[in-house]
Amino acid sequence: MIGSVIENYKIISVLGEGGMGVVYKALDMKLERFVALKILGTQSLNSSQFIERFKREARNQAKLNHPNIVPVYGFTDDNGILGIAMEYVEGETLEKIIFRKKRLELSEALNLIKQVLAGVGYAHNKGFIHRDIKPSNIIISKEGVVKIMDFGISKSIFEKGITKTGTKIGTILYMSPEQIRAEEPTRQSDIYSIGVTLYEMLTGLTPFDYGTEYDIMEGHLKKTPPRVSMQINTVPPEVDKIVAKSLDKIALKRYKSCEEFIDELDPVMARYSGVKSTINKEFKAEPVQKSVFVQKMKITVLTVVILGMFIGLAYVLFYAISDFWPTITKLEPRAAEDTVAGVQNSPKYLERSNFVQLTTDIRANLNSVFFLDDYIGVACGEKGTIIRTTDGGDFWNPVLFLDSINLFDIKFSSAGSGFVIGEDGKIFRTTDLGESWVEVSSGVIESLFSIEFVSNNLGFIVGSKGTVLKTSDGGNNWVRVKVPVNNLLYSVTFSSDKDGFIVGWNGTVLRTANGGNSWEVIPPFTDKYLRDVNFLNNREGLICAAAGEIFRTEDGGTTWNKISTSSTSGLASIGFVDEVHGFIASARGEILETKDGGRNWNVNPSGNYFSLSRIASTPKKNVFISGFNGVILKSKI
Repeated sequence: MIGSVIENYKIISVLGEGGMGVVYKALDMKLERFVALKILGTQSLNSSQFIERFKREARNQAKLNHPNIVPVYGFTDDNGILGIAMEYVEGETLEKIIFRKKRLELSEALNLIKQVLAGVGYAHNKGFIHRDIKPSNIIISKEGVVKIMDFGISKSIFEKGITKTGTKIGTILYMSPEQIRAEEPTRQSDIYSIGVTLYEMLTGLTPFDYGTEYDIMEGHLKKTPPRVSMQINTVPPEVDKIVAKSLDKIALKRYKSCEEFIDELDPVMARYSGVKSTINKEFKAEPVQKSVFVQKMKITVLTVVILGMFIGLAYVLFYAISDFWPTITKLEPRAAEDTVAGVQNSPKYLERSNFVQLTTDIRANLNSVFFLDDYIGVACGEKGTIIRTTDGGDFWNPVLFLDSINLFDIKFSSAGSGFVIGEDGKIFRTTDLGESWVEVSSGVIESLFSIEFVSNNLGFIVGSKGTVLKTSDGGNNWVRVKVPVNNLLYSVTFSSDKDGFIVGWNGTVLRTANGGNSWEVIPPFTDKYLRDVNFLNNREGLICAAAGEIFRTEDGGTTWNKISTSSTSGLASIGFVDEVHGFIASARGEILETKDGGRNWNVNPSGNYFSLSRIASTPKKNVFISGFNGVILKSKI
């Protein structure tokens, strides 16, 4: 596209890419100005839903004229290429600013969020709810002016039939409880998302930054986030109250409007304007006589010199003693800290790894990855994202974006058919190695989390509310199997043609001995959620769980013994390349490795701080790990 001309716009460069298409920097040759030109992706041109959403974005945003909203200049339709021309803003997104700075100072955060509230409040008064407020949709110009983008899923309060009730719209880390429940969003839904954004600006983390989508949803619905002032001691209690009110689980208890939100911000901004840190607070010194000042300086210098001599002497003595008593220098390792911030800032979190991060050009969270052979691989994630590689992972090409559908697992049967599963009971199938996908009826509406094929024809899917689906014809038809539980089931695997295991919420383990026709609950051995189960053979198997817990069996799953590790991370996925060498991916960017069949595990950094989701391996024993923010890691060995 670079260099091509669409109507009167000449494409200059790529600015970004999202679920609906690509945003280019372009030159308006008629008006001689730069614009941001959003082009609908070719994979979406055959979807009437995508086209309607795209046109709706242009219409909605064109109706909004406010300094804090990116204005729309026009709509293009050139030989089937659909585009929206918008103001080109020189600056960077709030997401990138938070990533670069780690967190924002109080005065800066309040100033920016007030501008966000002004823009969103204006849209509300015009009858529009944004429904996807988040840092990546907020750009800050070089002059410090907030510009809100992406009204692609915004909805007029008076609009009917565009998005049905019962469909979750938004990005899950910033989604309000009512959006999680797929209820109709209101102005308070945007206010909740703004509260999440403010929380992240001040702390560097979202309130419920957990390892799985289920945990994040549970956080929004049931948990109270830690107060900001508990994490950042420079934040005053007044801000805690403001954040808490914006994040109330009950929509009616939040701010009634953005204007009310601003009214409570204003006195706090006036009081703390320009304050960067109470720790570094400057106090005005009383005037002193020059002679007194010089005298104090002399005393200070002398004290420093004497102290330095003592430190040097202690250093020499320490190493002299250590020659005779070497264990004095072998300090016991401290346990890993039980907070995300602790892991990220720990001196143990080394920027080196046996894994390299691959380039996917995808920002969506990836929930699963699978390789058919050493070259062809597929991955899936949020916003209906499916990407594919044919060169062993060096290059990944988006092949599908299913609007607003989160995909959780992707697998191929030994017969070559591939399946991807997700929320709302969605199952899609490919017969051309992932090039194209068609929907298969599941007969359920629950979210589906894991798929496993025992043979060419026999396969199983597990999901929320005790959902277990079985196919006996290679995935053409799926039927629900009754199980004695009604809670969330995360993972399924088989150790033989007849023996299978399912793990899930609150320590649930189900077992079958008849090929999955019936399942029984085995006595619980933990109350933690169990995330993944994997068998090395028909006797040895492992389960990974919350809080760094690992359980191992050597008798085919009759008894499970806990394996000690130094990790406290939520563990997400187990993968083995043979019967001794395996890996576990964690929600905090750690990768656990074993070389003795899972009896002992070493905790290593991935080299990046990303929540990791699923492990896959190839015949040549290359290991791939998917993760949030479009991350795919590949082993160096």
